[in-house]
Amino acid sequence: MISDKNKYKEYHTLKDSTVKKYVNEIQNIIKQCNQILITTHIRVDGDAIGSEVALYHGLKKTGKSVSIANNSSIPRILEFITHNAGVYVYPEIPKEKADVVFVLDCPSIERLGKIQKIIPNNATIINIDHHISSEYFGNVNWVASDVCATGEIILSLLREMDVEITPDIATALYVAIVTDTGRFIHSNTTPEALKAAAFLLEHGARHSEISKFIYNANSFHQIKLHSLALDTLKLHLKNQVATLSLTNKMLEKTNVNAMDTHEFADIPVSIDNVSVGVLLREMSRPNRIKVSLRSRNGYDVNAVAKKFGGGGHKYAAGCEVDGSLDVVQQLILDVLENMLFREK
Repeated sequence: MISDKNKYKEYHTLKDSTVKKYVNEIQNIIKQCNQILITTHIRVDGDAIGSEVALYHGLKKTGKSVSIANNSSIPRILEFITHNAGVYVYPEIPKEKADVVFVLDCPSIERLGKIQKIIPNNATIINIDHHISSEYFGNVNWVASDVCATGEIILSLLREMDVEITPDIATALYVAIVTDTGRFIHSNTTPEALKAAAFLLEHGARHSEISKFIYNANSFHQIKLHSLALDTLKLHLKNQVATLSLTNKMLEKTNVNAMDTHEFADIPVSIDNVSVGVLLREMSRPNRIKVSLRSRNGYDVNAVAKKFGGGGHKYAAGCEVDGSLDVVQQLILDVLENMLFREK
């Protein structure tokens, strides 16, 4: 009979030698530390919090003192996986100073926001990420841009460490994978991603709970916000680009937290024959726009986001740009036209 661990390795998307190299290095660091901090990027998403929670439970099983602290509060739809993890949200922080910091799903140290302030200068930083735009800022940098989610790397780490994959760990990692693949419809849905998801279901991932809280729990206010946002939907560049806008007035009118609007980014690109979708959302800071880009048909929106100091993946990226909604929309459209849609 094939052992559980070997069964997993049959569909490992990462080379065994690569996994062993990083896991050995990480385990040696963990053995010598007293306090571990886990953190991620601002405006946490499913991959970020799912990876954090799974790693938290896994490291706790090794007997280490572990905390999670983030710059941003957890979106309402993701709170259900954090109940046993005790996540700090800045300015609330753990009392103990960490000597090892795991930074997950975060391409740059700046994307940590104010959490940067609580990382001791002498702390060892372990950067685990799947963004092609990673800046390799850690003392250890396990970056695998060919996997569907950071959660897939965390699964590799925990399995190689011989950590038992409990239902809580499996549920958190399934959230990471299912959200970053857009329910397995995005182009990053690989055979390995589906096999990892099946493995997690076999180990107790609560699929019905995930479906209920993440995809079937829209509040009345969110549906009203959808209605207001759809009124802003526009087509550009010979109908190859679609834009959608969210204003602060819309959020205030519907009483929806900006953290709960992540799924809106998938609406514009879902239109038939559209290759690039753009969500533009006013931020709390005046004249600052959060831009979320989604694409298909081979168009690289990571390159577009990088023009504005952002980044992400080929088919999903983001950035923040100064200006009004109209001004920023035109800036993005100009770059899209020049970089992606210029007549050849």
